[in-house]
Amino acid sequence: MTPEDRALIMVYQSVKHRLTVGLVEYLEAVKDWRVIPLTESGRVIGGVLQKGNEIHVGYGVKPKVSIRGYIRKILGDVISKHGCALTTVQAENLAGLRFCERLGFVKLSTYNGRILLRCDRSNY
Repeated sequence: MTPEDRALIMVYQSVKHRLTVGLVEYLEAVKDWRVIPLTESGRVIGGVLQKGNEIHVGYGVKPKVSIRGYIRKILGDVISKHGCALTTVQAENLAGLRFCERLGFVKLSTYNGRILLRCDRSNY
């Protein structure tokens, strides 16, 4: 299994309790997305899914050290190329919302129980 495959599975596992689809449907839905593994001490601990200016972060293992450098680079690349980064968070996922806000995302709108956020620059 490649690091990208491990990252993709970890992202799925981190959100599967909020999804209405299984693993096969999830893999089909994200087949066109770039998968960026997040690593710590040489092992994959999660990943970032990116398609255009939309990104989503998920972990299988909580980081022991800061991942700011990773996030800063990924966000910086997306913002440089597209002008901003977008993501969505389930309204009840307060920890995910706080994480996004710490990164520099601001709320744009709420729809169907999801919050749309935009980042023009990383706070890290």
